[in-house]
Amino acid sequence: MIRLLLIPFFTLFVSCVQSGEKNPIEIENKGNNQNTIQKYKTLKLDFDFTILLGKEEDFGDFKTYSFLHLKRQNESVFIDSSLIEYEFRNELFPLIVKSGENSFELLLEINDRPNKNYLKRIFIQNNKSIKEDKLPIFESKPIDINNDGINEYGGYWEYSQVWGENEELTAYNPILYYKKTNSGFKLDSALTKIRNEKIYGNFYGFSFSEKYEQSAKVIENFNNELNIINATH
Repeated sequence: MIRLLLIPFFTLFVSCVQSGEKNPIEIENKGNNQNTIQKYKTLKLDFDFTILLGKEEDFGDFKTYSFLHLKRQNESVFIDSSLIEYEFRNELFPLIVKSGENSFELLLEINDRPNKNYLKRIFIQNNKSIKEDKLPIFESKPIDINNDGINEYGGYWEYSQVWGENEELTAYNPILYYKKTNSGFKLDSALTKIRNEKIYGNFYGFSFSEKYEQSAKVIENFNNELNIINATH
């Protein structure tokens, strides 16, 4: 079985944040040992949140950070010093929205090379992180794709691959649509079903699957849908 990885074209952006500082500010923290200087960078977000970044790795065209400290009004909200690598070259992220009374959702891009990057979503309540989950990377700014007056974000989990003797097969790779509501980001299941039926002829669920083999010809439909989503660029 022959497999080829097809990576759709997309635009990379210089890192910025929603409001406040567009460029990270480098600061120094000497800690208890005055001879040890740790350099961090900060990002200021909406709603008085601040992100402190450390353990930088420079890959030339992008940087990652494996230390992240989220604060609000000098109160610690979330700390991650694991091996997860946070990335900030996409202008859409970090993205934070209010989801209720003193509740927020924060989207952070995770570098998952060689796999496709994804979003970590942190649920925040009363200045404490209460849970996390994952979302696919949003491909662009939101667009009213079905002209119902509601803007949606579109994203998908995996890069497309083809296989077979003549590279005639590919996986079912649905594009998922999310809308921003007063209670946070919600999957628009009805829209997701309709749009993927246009791509694949049928709807096989919300997850990437090689079980439902598709003709490689659907990749053209898939890329046409991405072009619609990216029309906001």
